[in-house]
Amino acid sequence: MLPIEIDNNKLNDSKYWDKKYTSNNTNWDMKSSTPVFKELLSKSEFISPCRLLITGSGKGYDAIEAAKLNYDVTTVDFSSEANKIAKEIAGDLSNKINYLQTDIFDLNKTHKNYFDAIYEYTTFCAIDPKRRKEYVNVLSDVLKSGGKLVALLFPVDGRGGGPPFNIDIIEFYKLLSKKYILEFSTFKINSIKPRAGKEVLQIYKKR
Repeated sequence: MLPIEIDNNKLNDSKYWDKKYTSNNTNWDMKSSTPVFKELLSKSEFISPCRLLITGSGKGYDAIEAAKLNYDVTTVDFSSEANKIAKEIAGDLSNKINYLQTDIFDLNKTHKNYFDAIYEYTTFCAIDPKRRKEYVNVLSDVLKSGGKLVALLFPVDGRGGGPPFNIDIIEFYKLLSKKYILEFSTFKINSIKPRAGKEVLQIYKKR
């Protein structure tokens, strides 16, 4: 089956994403926290409880896991519907999570050098590829010096079309190399079956 192409301008419209959630057209939703992220949270040598940003947080499963372990969690999603669902799923734990409904590209206007760590999973691959450099610059602006960028990159299998748009690992590294040091990179991760071999975990430290 050929990949379905869409008008990339739609990706910059929150209503496009709202419609995905209201129509339950969220085939990327795993209905649970990412196994790779859960393992990272349990290993303090990677990131310990801190002021954590989760981008493109969707229904918020990863935020729930972080909140349980006393991370100061902020999520950002373009879709108001996603945030509404995320709060319902979190229940009482929603009081420990700061949910932001905003355009990620505006976050550096309000949260400059604010976060100790950022978790990026399936946002880089969902935005218009023409805005990837802009996105990386925003993340750099909101992350403190010495902070960690945890990037679980998917998909890296050379697919066409999108979203999700393919990620070239070398190109991703080049985008970050001036402002970050790559500390860790591996394909040997506990991916869910449909994504096994199609994603890589990288951890960067901001200079």
